[in-house]
Amino acid sequence: MIARTRFKSEEDKKSYVYACDKDFEDRLDHMMKDICDIKNIDFLTLSGPTCSGKTTASKKLISEFSERGKTVKIISLDDFFRDRAVLEKECGGGRLDFDSEKALDIPELERFMSDIQTKGEARLPKFDFELARRTHFEDFSMKDADIVVFEGIQAIYPVFTSLFDKTAKRKSLYISVLTDLELGGKAIPPREIRLWRRIVRDFRFRAADPEFSFRLWEGVVHNEDINILPFANDSDFRIDSLQGYEPCMLKNELIKLLKMIEPDSKYYQKSLQIMQTLGGIDEISEDYIPENSLYHEFL
Repeated sequence: MIARTRFKSEEDKKSYVYACDKDFEDRLDHMMKDICDIKNIDFLTLSGPTCSGKTTASKKLISEFSERGKTVKIISLDDFFRDRAVLEKECGGGRLDFDSEKALDIPELERFMSDIQTKGEARLPKFDFELARRTHFEDFSMKDADIVVFEGIQAIYPVFTSLFDKTAKRKSLYISVLTDLELGGKAIPPREIRLWRRIVRDFRFRAADPEFSFRLWEGVVHNEDINILPFANDSDFRIDSLQGYEPCMLKNELIKLLKMIEPDSKYYQKSLQIMQTLGGIDEISEDYIPENSLYHEFL
């Protein structure tokens, strides 16, 4: 995809954002209709790496199935996280990796998957992110749903997908930035785009400074190479969440945050590189993001 970087007017910018968003929405709508048309499907796994657009895809699934009079139940695999205190004790003061399969309570996940497939009901753990621990369990019945969607980064991990019976009626959906973005004659790879998204999102919604985001990114990349990317092409459905307006939309906030990186940081040169890449392009106000846009996940 080639990104536009120069605009004649504010109206020109608005039109470009609208066109990009509409193209993605049309592609997503078409895919969701294809999924909903599948007969005899009990489970759907919705996965993708960090900052890929899973939340938007999940909402679209619920909407599309509801319009057809069907009931969807979403299970977030984040609810199977182990308590943070336990993870901190195990890592002995080292860096916590919440994307790794080690962050999941595998025995609890095995129990749940066994019960839901053999009995049609199970006890679902609930994880409180503010308290960073499991707080309670809730009754979950598959009998009340036409389809159960397992959503999360971990939904593509072999440690999870292996828990489905071989006879399970299941399909898989993978969403991510899948293609390079050509910016001023330079190809920006998908993972770089998601890093830009992540830095801004972490600051906006998780009060995390860019130094912290860079530090976590090392573990994110390692985990993706092991547990996500090798299996992405095996998904039944794949959709590219790349938007052509991203660099111009992220520019203001991203440069402001990257300037917080100190010269003695190991990430200083990387920050300079990103700021240089964004330096020669026009800015687009986030006010132009459409109401139901995927981009509200990051800005």
